[in-house]
Amino acid sequence: MIAQAKVYKRHKSYAPEVRLAPGPRAMGDTGDGSYSTLYGYAWAAILDRAQRRMRLFQAQVPAEGPWPLSDPRGPEVAVWVEVEIPPLPHPVEEVQHLALAFDQAARHVVAYERQGQVWVRQWDPITQTFIMRGPWPGHDPVLINDAVVGYYPPDSDVLLFHLSPDRRSLIMRVQRELYATAGVIQTFDQPVVLDQAVALPYQLELLGSTEGSLDTTGYVVRSQVYPVYSQDVLGGVALTPPLAGDYIPIVIILDMSTDGLGSAALAQPTSGEFVSIVVILDMPTDGLGSAALAQPTSGEFVSIVIILDMPTDNLSTTLSAPVNASYYLAVIVVDLTGTGYISPEVISEVTLQTPSTGAYERA
Repeated sequence: MIAQAKVYKRHKSYAPEVRLAPGPRAMGDTGDGSYSTLYGYAWAAILDRAQRRMRLFQAQVPAEGPWPLSDPRGPEVAVWVEVEIPPLPHPVEEVQHLALAFDQAARHVVAYERQGQVWVRQWDPITQTFIMRGPWPGHDPVLINDAVVGYYPPDSDVLLFHLSPDRRSLIMRVQRELYATAGVIQTFDQPVVLDQAVALPYQLELLGSTEGSLDTTGYVVRSQVYPVYSQDVLGGVALTPPLAGDYIPIVIILDMSTDGLGSAALAQPTSGEFVSIVVILDMPTDGLGSAALAQPTSGEFVSIVIILDMPTDNLSTTLSAPVNASYYLAVIVVDLTGTGYISPEVISEVTLQTPSTGAYERA
């Protein structure tokens, strides 16, 4: 495939109007709703300056069909095949900073800037057509579906990021709110350029440059760590300590309708720290048999949070003392008001042991 891609003005320089995004096996085919079905295939969009239109392509293997991103043969076996889509409502000459993502309906979402305003085109399941959202004043839109960050499609959404008109604020909008609510997530002390949104494992990263240094990455904005969901009952969980380094931050979320967590252990680091450890459990019919946060021999536990919702059983938990360190902001939240508790029922056993050397601060 040979296509003449348009370029957009990247403040005082230029960049090609080409965008890659993971998407479905077929447009509009949600299949079983799994991650591999909805986001397991390669797609690309370009603004073609020769044909003066937006074009959408999918990577496919000749005589086989769509090329999955998990194919061990690599992308060399695939070619780009065009998929027909409706034209944009604005002339290509007026469109810049194209953005591409796919939503839970297995439909493409497009955003772009036109004359200092941001537009979004998305699929409307009610009218069964693509409709436009916006415009909003701003620059440099980028799109990403956070299913490719947290790997959990049921709780995912398409996120739109763009800069304010003065390029000093980073704004986020979400598809479930029809992109109507603008949230400022970062401010800058000088005008910046927003280039891309990158999916890291369980974390979203936004990259751009400052106005005075367009050839280097001038800033990196990262989201908080997305939760890790366990789909089945977890018999035993262990986070083994690093020999050297940190845990930053650790999140465990469990929703187990018929059974609890048999044993959970966060072992101490031999050298390093636990930073921001969160354990969230929702267990309607059984409790946590044993949970232990072992003490560090050298290092710290920082911001430990345990949240439990157990209407019919109790908790036995121990936060062991540090040998030579501190606990900072250790929090345990237990809701004993649900069905199955008889007031004033209490936790069966919770122990915060005294440190032999160090201190508990705000425990």
